[in-house]
Amino acid sequence: MNYRDIIVFDFETGSRNPHKTQPTQIAAVAIHGRKLTPKGFFNSEMQPILDDKEAVKQGLDPLEDEALRITGKNREDLAKAPKPKQVWEKFTSFVNKYNFKGTQWFAPIAAGYNIIGFDMIIVNRMCNLYGPVDKKTGNQALFNKIHKIDVMDNVFMWTENNSDIRSISMDSMRELMSLSSENAHDALQDVKDTA
Repeated sequence: MNYRDIIVFDFETGSRNPHKTQPTQIAAVAIHGRKLTPKGFFNSEMQPILDDKEAVKQGLDPLEDEALRITGKNREDLAKAPKPKQVWEKFTSFVNKYNFKGTQWFAPIAAGYNIIGFDMIIVNRMCNLYGPVDKKTGNQALFNKIHKIDVMDNVFMWTENNSDIRSISMDSMRELMSLSSENAHDALQDVKDTA
């Protein structure tokens, strides 16, 4: 029986490689572990390195115009966004509100769409930069160390034998479930649709 809360979260980013991309937005909804009802929301844009040469020098991908177009972001607004460290500190405070025993074993369960192959890689990077990190393993210490819910894996399992499903992308799932595509690829809308 699960008593841990669930944090459905999503990053919007400036490129596709989770090992080098720069986050431009992070949003989350906290879900009660037993009632499965929303308990709180988090949403913030995040200022990336806008100078392409500086981004590459720091081992990061420069922002891609196509990624900005898809997410509805622009360089001018992102230049005014809070710095990554500031946003990460607020995000970890938000997540830790739902860690009822204050240990990684009782930390909230990370959830989202394609989080194992994308978002959790970014979480590990951010935790290594700004904390919290497990000193023994070097892995993130923000979310539960055992459980994760990647909704995309569940969708694959539920639909793998359905010839009507052309793709298991979030956009295809919105279409299948008659969800609006308005604000798609905004992190807050994506977590609401995923939850």
